[in-house]
Parts: sequence; structure tokens; C-alpha cells
Amino acid sequence: METRVSNLPPDPAKHLEETLRKLRLRELPYYPLILVFATGSITDRHCVAMKREPMPPTGAPFSKDFSRVLHSAYDINPSIHDGAVLFSRSHERDEYSLEAWSMRIVSTAAPVAAESNHGSAFNSAHSLSAVHNVDLCSILSKESASFFRNGVAIEE
Repeated sequence: METRVSNLPPDPAKHLEETLRKLRLRELPYYPLILVFATGSITDRHCVAMKREPMPPTGAPFSKDFSRVLHSAYDINPSIHDGAVLFSRSHERDEYSLEAWSMRIVSTAAPVAAESNHGSAFNSAHSLSAVHNVDLCSILSKESASFFRNGVAIEE
């Protein structure tokens, strides 16, 4: 009998949220920080890249040390503060890696329930989370962490 041990935590979604809560507590170069996690690609029907010159490198894995990657990218080009940071993976068993900086969220996907207006970042992340291959959208501010999954704002 062969035994395999997965390197994924028991509940990957909760682990991702906890990592993001810890990231928020670090000194980040800017707020709010919008992070999008997807399995597969996100089309330009939902996110559009904003041109940045120079564009910081991509490909870094998402981990608790992402703040260092973020600081380095901000040092290269502070304009990355505008827009979402996109992480993707090919399969659920894979780790997320940094795919793009400065993504403008243009999704028109309908959230499960309408929320009162909390601002464009909140509304955009909420909408994008309803897209079928988006696993999680998050907004990190100095005061809080907001999460959106399957078109639903997750209560803290």
C-alpha cells in the first residue's frame, strides 16, 4: 500500500485567509492592497492589465513572505499600487504564483446578494469573486481584511 502526504493544509481556503490576515499586520508599502486568487486564467472580460513601465517581475509564489516581494515591486514602480495583484495556479493542488500587477477589475459578474456601497474596491472585488474560477478576492487595509468568495462577502 502506498501512502502519500499532501503538502496542502487541511482547509486550503482557511489557510489562505489566515496567511492574508498575517500579511495585513506587516508594514506594507501601500493600502488598500487588492489580491485576487484564481485556478486557471482570468480573461480580459474580468480584469485588464494596466501598463506599467517598468513592470516588476512576476512568478513569485504566494507565501507569508509576500510582503518582501511587494516592497521590491513598489521600489521598482510605485504605480503598482493602482489595481489588483493577481495570483493563479493551474490546478487546485498547485501553489498560487504571482501572475500580474496592476490589474483593473472590470467584471460585471453578479454577486449573490447586493451589498450597500462600500466603495469601488469593495464592489469590484465582490463582483469578481462571482467568476467561476476565482477562488478568493481580498482587500487588505490597515484596519481590516475583507474576503469575497463565490460572489459572497465573507463576514469577519
